[in-house]
Amino acid sequence: MDNKAPKVKELPNSRFGSIIFFLRLTGIPFKMKKISILYATYMTIGISCFCTTYVGMFVDVYIHRDDLGHVMTNIRASIAFTSVLWTIFYSR
Repeated sequence: MDNKAPKVKELPNSRFGSIIFFLRLTGIPFKMKKISILYATYMTIGISCFCTTYVGMFVDVYIHRDDLGHVMTNIRASIAFTSVLWTIFYSR
């Protein structure tokens, strides 16, 4: 009988490869031993752009506080941004 032992170390990569790829794509260094300088730069720029967009939404709400439709559009988007921002900071 020719039984091959299962490769346990490669099993999570084959099952969760797409999830790991998407986590790395969003800037979360999941299952990485060493982070490259290019990847660290990408994470820094991505997080800073995300946070400035989040702050910019509140500044825009403050500037255009007399237009209720515009304010509600920005508040609705900022709720989604808050959820994503919480997930990013929790994953780090």
